[in-house]
Amino acid sequence: MNTAGYNIDEYIKELGSKAPVPGGGGASAVAGALSAALSSMVCNLTVGKKSYISVEDDIKKILENMNKHMESFIKLSDKDAEVFYPLSQAYSFKPQNDEEKKMHEENMEKLLFDAAMVPLYIMKEAYSMLVAVDFLAKKGSKLAVSDAGVAVSMLRSAVCGAMMNVVINVKYMKNREKAQDLMDEASEILENTMNKADIIYRKVLEVLL
Repeated sequence: MNTAGYNIDEYIKELGSKAPVPGGGGASAVAGALSAALSSMVCNLTVGKKSYISVEDDIKKILENMNKHMESFIKLSDKDAEVFYPLSQAYSFKPQNDEEKKMHEENMEKLLFDAAMVPLYIMKEAYSMLVAVDFLAKKGSKLAVSDAGVAVSMLRSAVCGAMMNVVINVKYMKNREKAQDLMDEASEILENTMNKADIIYRKVLEVLL
């Protein structure tokens, strides 16, 4: 897997460095990509098996969608780095006069908004997978039920991690009405994901025990 131009080893090392990117937002997108990849594996282990012929068409459709989700998450990981880097640089800018201060504040507002929107998109992308992952946990190959459980766990992590990046950026926005709208939308996704993902995870765990 490549994201932001790295192979997986390079990506993890760069994530662990003091460089501003990649960071938590991009890592959340990678968690989403891993969830989609695991879900795809469950699909591939289910398709073509006589025992699951009744759900084969549904599984094939899910597989097609999961491939799209993987691509979307990798793009979102790159996008997160793209929007956060200029914000990280702007934090260190020291205006020298009122005109520069005004321009800097306007620039910061745009950068903060952009940096909040990408993790919100990550949350939306992950949440949109929840019904499909639940279906795979219930109807997919029993040989891969643990993988479906890991998939829902990674999906939950993607949403929870991205939420942190929404919060940290809207916190400093001057337009509090717009900031609150973003927070309200993100909070609803977070709550719904945590509740539903926890139910799916526990049901899978019960099957395994």
